[in-house]
Amino acid sequence: MGRRIVALALAGLAVFAVAAPVAARDFGTVYANDLAYRVFGNSANVPDGTGTDPLATFTNSGNAMQRGVAEFAPGTIGHHGGRWAVYHATWVGGDSSELITSWSELQAQVRSGNITLSRDAAADFRCPVLGDPLPIG
Repeated sequence: MGRRIVALALAGLAVFAVAAPVAARDFGTVYANDLAYRVFGNSANVPDGTGTDPLATFTNSGNAMQRGVAEFAPGTIGHHGGRWAVYHATWVGGDSSELITSWSELQAQVRSGNITLSRDAAADFRCPVLGDPLPIG
């Protein structure tokens, strides 16, 4: 009986040790290809400037629903598992309340002169994107 209690206690601690860090590192949502994906952080050494997948954060969006926008998502050719090269998107013209939900849409705004992108190599990080995306809205 004593061994069974010890085994159950150890199993419970193991589950808590695995589940607690994931919940503590939930980073919310990122948009990619007009879908919303959950993202979470994990400990990883990502030296400045070594990110591979573009991710833009918005500095002055007028839309409360605006989240980061990634070029790649799970299953997309070129996706490297969430080793992000960080850019900051800043509205300089156009309608800052427009919701941007894809990298191609972001690039179109950059080409039109409405948004500028600036690279922030010191902010590169690793944060996997989870499958089963949600529709936006």
